[in-house]
Formats: sequence, structure tokens, C-alpha cells
Amino acid sequence: MKKLVNGLVRLTRYKEYPFFVMVTSLLGVSAGNGFFGWKFVGVLAANTLAVAFAFMINDVEDAPDDALDPVKAERNPVSAADLSATTGRVASFGVALTAGILYSVLGLWPFVTGFSSLVIAYLYSWRRIRLKSMPFADLVSHCLMLAGFQFLSAYFTFEAAPLVRWLIPFIFILTISMYGELFQELRDLEVDRKAGVTHTTSLIGQRAAYWLMMGLFLIGVGSGLATIFIIRLLFTWSLLLLMIFAAILVVPALMRIRRHSSQLGMQQSFQKPIEIAAAFALVLQFVVPWAAKFF
Repeated sequence: MKKLVNGLVRLTRYKEYPFFVMVTSLLGVSAGNGFFGWKFVGVLAANTLAVAFAFMINDVEDAPDDALDPVKAERNPVSAADLSATTGRVASFGVALTAGILYSVLGLWPFVTGFSSLVIAYLYSWRRIRLKSMPFADLVSHCLMLAGFQFLSAYFTFEAAPLVRWLIPFIFILTISMYGELFQELRDLEVDRKAGVTHTTSLIGQRAAYWLMMGLFLIGVGSGLATIFIIRLLFTWSLLLLMIFAAILVVPALMRIRRHSSQLGMQQSFQKPIEIAAAFALVLQFVVPWAAKFF
């Protein structure tokens, strides 16, 4: 029983995405003029479960490929034989069903966008279609299922807003998500080649993929700055908190830079600290005004 529970917990890969989900979801809440309350909690929970499903079903479908890499084989509970593929699949769809129920409670459009993210997440990994193995389709499906639809679900949970208020932050999270996908493809290129996975990076080559990744990153930075300073989805004080949190968290990353000889290694050192800082700042932006009502 303990082995089963441990395998199910590991299958969720719960350490890898909560902060990113907070950022994409809460930017959507802010774009929709949302506020802290049951809808806030509900859409955040639904989006987290939807992304969890994407990671879980990916590990179930990728188990044979992950077995080719000792590191991935140990991380993936299905590859490590700590969990059967059937059990993993049932657990994955149980999480997806729960997410779908939560989306349905939030309204029609949150359900439409949320359900779309679940469908694409399945098609992304399902071996009969496997969008992740289709060049360029891998980028589009990745950025939608792990970022775009989470943003839209949160946005539609609250009120509609002018196009510019949601379009620019939408571009921001899509480009940053595609940057992340290319980053992973470059990092895992050799293993993917052994597994016969054909994606954007394997088609256009490492050099072209690297420059495409950096181009998307620059677009993301530009639209992110516009989101912060022009559209002002972050309050001034929450932006200040973001900068303080980021400074504190990035210091250890700076200390680790010497260990990395590659550009990818250096970039990875900064990604998570900034993501965590943004998540905390956005959560406080909504929770603090709500809590202030009681004092």
C-alpha cells in the first residue's frame, strides 16, 4: 500500500508546476478584474489539477521511452515499476474528472477552456496521436495546455475586459511557455532521439532551436514588461514585493552559476526563483486586500 501511495504521489510531479500555474492563473484573474473568494480558489484548484493531469498522463504514456534514460526511469514511477500503467491511467483520469467538475461549477467559458486544456493534454501524450512528436504542433499544444488555457479559464471566471487588457499578457505566457518547451527539448534531445521522438528541435536542429527559443524569450520579456508597466496587472506594492522576493531567491542561483558551463544550465538557475517570486507576489496581491477587510 505504501508503495502504491508513493507511486501515485510521484506520478503527480507536484513539485514541478504549482508556482507556474499560480502565475498563469492569477494573471488571468487580474486581467478579468477578479478578486479573492471561492471562484479564485476554485479556478486555481481546477487549473492545478488540469496541469497535474497533463504531467501524469505524460508519464504513463512515456514510460517505455523514459526507461531508456536511467534518471527518467527512476523518476517515473511507471518506468520504475512502482506503479502499473493501468493504475497510473485511472489515477490520471480521476484527476482530470475532478478538474472538469470544478470548471463546470465556474461557468460555461471556464469549462470550455478548461476542458480544452484536458483534451489537448491527453492528445499531447497519447501514443496514437502524440502531438509532442509533431514539429511545431508540440510548441502550440504545450503552450496552450500548460499556460494559455489556464489564463483564459481564470479570465473567464470573472468579468470580460478590453482586448488589450488580456491579449498582451496572453502573448506573454504563451511565448514564455513555448520558450520552456524548447528549453526542455534542447535539454532532452539525445534521449528523445533514442526514443524516436520527432519534435521541433529535432527537425530544425539545435542551433536554430536555440535562437528560436531566445527569440520567444525576448518577445515574452517585452510583453511581460508591457503587462507590468503599461497594462498594470500588478499593483505597485506587489511588483515591489516581486522584485524583493526575486532578489532574495536569485542570490543562491548566482552562487551556482559557476557550476554550469552551458547557457541552458545558467538559464535554468534563474527560471524557478523568478517563477516562485512572481507566484508569491501575485497571491499576496489578492489575499492582502481581502484580509484587510477584517481589520
